[in-house]
Amino acid sequence: MTYWADTMEEQDTFGQVGLGAMIVFVGVMIAIISSASVMIYQLEVIAENTESIVATTSKEAHTQVVFVGAWVADAYDDYLFMIEYQSLGKEVEVEDVGFVLWCVDNTETLHRKTGDLGSWGSGPVPNVAIWEVGGQIEEPDSLVSGKRYFIGVDGGTDANPNSDECGPKFIHDQGIVAYYTIFLPFGGHTTQELRALTLGPGESVT
Repeated sequence: MTYWADTMEEQDTFGQVGLGAMIVFVGVMIAIISSASVMIYQLEVIAENTESIVATTSKEAHTQVVFVGAWVADAYDDYLFMIEYQSLGKEVEVEDVGFVLWCVDNTETLHRKTGDLGSWGSGPVPNVAIWEVGGQIEEPDSLVSGKRYFIGVDGGTDANPNSDECGPKFIHDQGIVAYYTIFLPFGGHTTQELRALTLGPGESVT
């Protein structure tokens, strides 16, 4: 009887050890599966975010303004430009598109004027600085991809906006060049070099 009892006790001990090992094994497997699920989810999130960033970057990289033409708008300080807005992304608000008109005169003085595309004060219609080519002379709320627009800009500086620095007459008389840069809200920009070889309304600016 003693031998039988000892044998049963030994088998029970082995059984408890085996059951404990099984519980530990199952727990480890659950932990591994849970960790794998979390890792897979995180990888999916990273992949989705990466695709989104790549798509956004691609759209922004293909957003640009192309200068089609430039003219002397008057014989003093106004330019008239034709641009085309090209984008794979969304439209941009006119007030979010900025510009810089700048030049360096013969005394090595830098002149600069900044603003947005809607800030021309000498257009054919009061308070209209940009309008669609072939459309009514009225300012749009946003630039639409593939469309062309006329835009105007005055010479002068931020400190003295009514002066003529960097305007057609100024660069013609000084024999210098000016630069007009358009800045998009996504970070892209386009620069046009301006030379007024012949001064007069409607003359091309090369």
